[in-house]
Amino acid sequence: MEAITLSVALVLVLAAGIAIGWWLGGTRARAQTQDRLVRAETTAQILSERTEALEADAQVAGELTAAVGPLTSDVRSLSQHVTGQDRQQAARLAGLDEQLRQLALQNQRLQTSTHGLLTALSAGSSRGDWGEVQLRRIVELSGMTEHIDFNVEVTATTDAGRIRPDMVINLPGEAHIVIDAKAPLSGLETDADGTAVADAQARAVRRHVTALSKKSYWQAFTPTPRFVVCFLPSDGLLAAAGQEDPSLIDDALSAGVVLASPSTLLGLLKTVALNWQQADLSRSAHQILDLGRDLHNRVVTLTEHLTRMGSSLDRSVEDYNRLVGSFESRFLPTARKLSATGVSDTPLADPEELSTRTRGLTAREFGPAENGHLKPHL
Repeated sequence: MEAITLSVALVLVLAAGIAIGWWLGGTRARAQTQDRLVRAETTAQILSERTEALEADAQVAGELTAAVGPLTSDVRSLSQHVTGQDRQQAARLAGLDEQLRQLALQNQRLQTSTHGLLTALSAGSSRGDWGEVQLRRIVELSGMTEHIDFNVEVTATTDAGRIRPDMVINLPGEAHIVIDAKAPLSGLETDADGTAVADAQARAVRRHVTALSKKSYWQAFTPTPRFVVCFLPSDGLLAAAGQEDPSLIDDALSAGVVLASPSTLLGLLKTVALNWQQADLSRSAHQILDLGRDLHNRVVTLTEHLTRMGSSLDRSVEDYNRLVGSFESRFLPTARKLSATGVSDTPLADPEELSTRTRGLTAREFGPAENGHLKPHL
């Protein structure tokens, strides 16, 4: 009995447990379902909100794309331009490197050439040749002609001895200007710095000026101004010497030596060439004046001949008229009498007198003079 009761109780407990479990399971299921529904609604709301946000973002993105589209094109063009500029800059830098390399080579060759030039100019004959070449170029630029406007290496004698200047410029009136082109370049032969070179050059020029002043070129070429032109073949040489020794030019002028660079000598020679032109014009004017006087005298002589010829023609007409008168009054009557005797049947014509006279010179330059003739007053 107890076993049955226990079994029944166990069954009841089991049934109650099942009922409670089923109820609890249903409650839990409903809770889970409710939770799922809430989650689903929340998810749907979130999806809806996100969808709206995405739609708004898409609209904003479309508007932004429409607004940024031209900017994108500009940015793309700018990027291409910057890329091109970078390439050009790289090409220019490469070209600049090549130019710098070439410049370095040229500088090296220039240094070599300069050293060779200084070595060549260390000889006095080379310095003289350089000065003479530069001097001849300047004289040709000024428009002068050799052996007419200037002579080179003319030998002469003075109290100081035998001299031979590099060039003698001929002036109108048989005057002369003596030019010496033996440039003093001993200061450039040193390897010192710029200041020392300029000082050495100034001293060399001063020594050369002293030597030129003692030669007295003007004694050999008369008439000649009491100075000689010392030609320096470079403006820089004279400028450097004058800057280092400010009294050099004044002292040279006091010693009768004119320091001239290519530019100043060209101005001097241009002035001389202009004087030659003026002298030629004056000579031509004198020739024209002499020809005019000669032509005037010839016109006077021709006028006298014309006047005498006119008078002679008038006298010839008068003589002819007298001859006609004598012929008609004395010869024709006798001739007619011969015709009346039957000697000849040919009638005799009566000659006519001339009434036309020559035309005289009536211009006001020709006035009456002695013996009724016209006297020219040209």
